Amino acid sequence: MVREAQVKDAAEASAQLARRMAQVGNFPKLTQMREQVFYAETAAQLARARQAATAERERLTRLMGLYGDDLEFKLPERLPDLPAAAPAMHDIEATAIVQRYDVQAAKRATESLAESLGLTKATRFINVLEAGPARTKEDPEPWKRGFEISLQIPLFDWGDARVAKAEAIYMQSVNRVAEIAINARSEVREFYAGYRVAYDTARHYRDEIVPLRKKISEETLLRYNGMLLSVFELLADAREQVVSVNASIEAQRDFWLAENALHGALNGTPRSGGAEGGAGPGRGMARNSASAGH
Repeated sequence: MVREAQVKDAAEASAQLARRMAQVGNFPKLTQMREQVFYAETAAQLARARQAATAERERLTRLMGLYGDDLEFKLPERLPDLPAAAPAMHDIEATAIVQRYDVQAAKRATESLAESLGLTKATRFINVLEAGPARTKEDPEPWKRGFEISLQIPLFDWGDARVAKAEAIYMQSVNRVAEIAINARSEVREFYAGYRVAYDTARHYRDEIVPLRKKISEETLLRYNGMLLSVFELLADAREQVVSVNASIEAQRDFWLAENALHGALNGTPRSGGAEGGAGPGRGMARNSASAGH
């Protein structure tokens, strides 16, 4: 929100200066109108950003069930810093199979179905999935280490045709377990990929883009002080620097949302991570700033 206000202030200063210079005939009318429309657009975007912040705060209030004096709660001024490195998460598919509530619920539902059908004599077990540490050997190749995930479901002695219907019902439930487990593995792979991309993007902004933008701004100020650049170029650079910092903050936010989404997928409650969400107020300003260069 502070950054959006800074963009708006820079645009306002530029628009006022352009209007005064145009009034005395020292500034092209077309350029002055461009400065004015950019200011008008940033003012509208700031209003939308403030409304979005109010809406998100109220949503958080509802989620926490707060009212009365509790509505004065304070939020941190900034997001947590990025981890020094993206935390390694090994065997995420195996973890999902073990701890996802939907997979375990489907397995238990199959076991309960077997009891209700009177199936008690298990003849063998089948793995509806496979993936956890395993060792294989193909001569003359050396031993190889892979992954194997085991989700075992019992099969029964069906006897005669009188239990054919029970067999069909039970196998339908077994196939349902396999479907849920396959989807669970796919979801955690998807969310883990998004998590890694979000981390790499946020780190790239932190380590590359923002420091470089700061150096550009310092060089621009030196050139302005040496009367090599106009005040409008200085203001335009200030807007661009704020936009870069905004994008960095959004990338940092997207990382924490992606981490939360990944943990949700590991537990069986996958949700959108935010990195792929629609453009927020900051992204809108980034587009307009890029198109308003002079």
